[in-house]
Amino acid sequence: MKKRILSALCALLLAVSCAAPAFAGLLEDTETFEIPEMDLTVELPAGMYAFTRDSLSPLSPDPDLAGAGITDAQTQLSEMEDYGGYLLAKTEDGLLTINISKKESSSTQSVFDFTLLSDEEFQSFIDTMSSTDGAGEELLDYSVTRYDDQPERPFVAVHLKVDTSKGANAMEDGGVMEELSYVTIVNGFSISIDGVTDGEMTQEQKDLLRRIADSAHITEVLERPTLSTGDIVSLLSPLLLILVIVLVVVFVKLRNRRLMRQRRELADRLAAYRREQKRREAEAEEAGEPLREPEPLVRNSTPYTEEAAHAFVRFHLSHRQIGVLVFYVIMAVLLASAAIFLQLEWYMRLVFGGVAVFAVVWMCLMPGKLFNNVAATFRKARVKQNEYLFHADDFRVTGVQASSVYPYFQIIGAYETKTYFYLYFTAEQAYFVAKDGFTQGTAEELRALLREKLGKRFHG
Repeated sequence: MKKRILSALCALLLAVSCAAPAFAGLLEDTETFEIPEMDLTVELPAGMYAFTRDSLSPLSPDPDLAGAGITDAQTQLSEMEDYGGYLLAKTEDGLLTINISKKESSSTQSVFDFTLLSDEEFQSFIDTMSSTDGAGEELLDYSVTRYDDQPERPFVAVHLKVDTSKGANAMEDGGVMEELSYVTIVNGFSISIDGVTDGEMTQEQKDLLRRIADSAHITEVLERPTLSTGDIVSLLSPLLLILVIVLVVVFVKLRNRRLMRQRRELADRLAAYRREQKRREAEAEEAGEPLREPEPLVRNSTPYTEEAAHAFVRFHLSHRQIGVLVFYVIMAVLLASAAIFLQLEWYMRLVFGGVAVFAVVWMCLMPGKLFNNVAATFRKARVKQNEYLFHADDFRVTGVQASSVYPYFQIIGAYETKTYFYLYFTAEQAYFVAKDGFTQGTAEELRALLREKLGKRFHG
């Protein structure tokens, strides 16, 4: 039970992080211990029991284990590894246990070195460590203070006193347990020199612990590293995903806004056109004469087949939708490359790869969806071909759909290929006018008429 409480206390101190350096000669009759994993040397009184991870190995047990009261070296070693301990020391009387441990986290990486902090930043760090939120009734005393008497660098002194007969880990024979730790941060990790006693800690024990902390020496002090490419990528990858999403949303909104503006303008012109038609019909009715229809300039008869629908889909995707396709291709390539080659967290790889797959699947399904939309119109129709009459101011369509009259301004875009004229009346719907289907006039005459009426909207 005592070991569990000791582990809990160590975990509490490690959560706020710590560290320490060493100078020879600060303790009399000392033994110097080097801990390469912590870039640390520290001096202990010669009479203390001291054990590293190696000396706790069952393969080469230290003969002093029994004298220190350690009967299960393997369990002790596991506990050290759990809380990041590298050196365990006990006084000869067994009343004071000292643990020297290391912990690395995003917080210690952010601070990197206590010597780099301003006084305000250091105090803010202490204030954060001083919080007792979540502490139970077992906590009798807790304080965090700055310690500047260490010869090399600033430390914080963390004092903790608990009643082991209370709380979640209460012991039946519990009492007061006191802990004093000297901690610092260097090279991006914390170092903690932590002393624990059963019962009240004596002044002599506190002085001994302080002298050990004062002896601590950092063998290698690193400069704060600049962000690596991998770090930058890790930081920016969520922003990149957000940027891609924003670009897609902006692209769709701008496209929809442009289409809505075109529809409003077209609706206004159509309303004026129909008012003019009704006025002409009314005048003809008043005169008692039928409304005279203009003579067609060009006639055309075009069959609607699945081959014609496939040809339109190919044209539409390669001309009208090429910008959208290029955008999705670039997005898919960039996101797939990021997921494969960049150093990302697994969930970011999953998200990037998922969006890339979605873009590819969407591009693969797009032709089939468009073909089905086009083919559905003429599959239901009894007449499988359209008859076109092109007049000076408008054109008439009969056949696949109900007879309709369109003023030329209603065509939002017209394109000429080797075999067809495509007259778009919506963003994705168009009339097919086959070049081999003219019964009056020629393809050249229709081209000239469309160029005259549509201007830049005609693409020959």
